[in-house]
Amino acid sequence: MPQPMEFRIRGLGLRGWLMILVGVSVAMAIVVAIAVVAVGVFLFLLPLLAVVATFYYLFGRTKFRPRNRQGKEPVIIDGEFHIVDASEIERRPPPQN
Repeated sequence: MPQPMEFRIRGLGLRGWLMILVGVSVAMAIVVAIAVVAVGVFLFLLPLLAVVATFYYLFGRTKFRPRNRQGKEPVIIDGEFHIVDASEIERRPPPQN
């Protein structure tokens, strides 16, 4: 009859746990450093973007895109017109809105 093989499962031991602790600590330090830099950039850029957007809204449109080009070309209003006498107005007053 063959004898069963004995094998032992060893725990990590103190050195293994310390290596895991150091690895997790380094990973957490990197994550915290990235978060601090991201918050710092956000706190710096948010007011800067608000000021730039305000200046663009107030002053930027006239340089890049004029609102209207009146004066260069005549404005033509198309419609049908007829001359009205004062007596015609007295006979049929215009409708009141």
